[in-house]
Amino acid sequence: MNSTVSAIALLTLRIGPLFAIAPPFSQINVPVRIRITLVLGLAAALAPVMPSNLPQTDGAFIASAACELILGLAIAFSLQIAFASLSFAGRALDVQAGFGLALVIDPGSRGRAPLLGTALTMGAGMIFFANNGHLEAVRLLASMANVLPVGQSSIAGSPEMLIGYTSLIMGIGLSAVAAAVVTLFLIDITIGFLSRALPQMNALMMGLQVKAIAALVMLALSAGLLGPVVLRLLRHAFDYTASLATQ
Repeated sequence: MNSTVSAIALLTLRIGPLFAIAPPFSQINVPVRIRITLVLGLAAALAPVMPSNLPQTDGAFIASAACELILGLAIAFSLQIAFASLSFAGRALDVQAGFGLALVIDPGSRGRAPLLGTALTMGAGMIFFANNGHLEAVRLLASMANVLPVGQSSIAGSPEMLIGYTSLIMGIGLSAVAAAVVTLFLIDITIGFLSRALPQMNALMMGLQVKAIAALVMLALSAGLLGPVVLRLLRHAFDYTASLATQ
């Protein structure tokens, strides 16, 4: 097999998962042919300018292909965790505000998703593209291609790194809805005191209505927090992805 073709094939396995399964790219209904063309174009652009140590036998090529695919899945996984933190935060707010039974169809996965969680992840996707996150992702792939030549990929990391990254990302994601969560918690305490003072009051029905309105109002007032939170999530995601590269 030609060396350039081999390099492009291996790079496709590294780049492909990012544009196939990682948000926000997976949230966009782009035809499969366009995704494949984009991945092949990036691989063809990177292959001639990067160092390589291509395998010489079929067995070594299959092993290298498996390593490249694992690396590509690890890159996609870092972004998935970042967006999953916002989905988790939105789901927690859904339950607390009484929207737990309200599900919508995610346009990317075409599956059922939480109401506020979907709104947060879609907003994060718009912020991602508005701040040239897609270009940053391409630059990251190019720099990793120089650090990890195709054909000799390895992943530096440990369970401790993954646990630390996940806990950090989840904490940052929850900060996007922190104001609304604290407000709903205070409303719950107030309704609890009122239900003890006025037993005849229907605390459940009143609480659902008040909390639903309060959640929407607080989300509107704290909407400006989403941008900085998303940018922090993306920065940590890209930093974690870069830390996976080793010689």
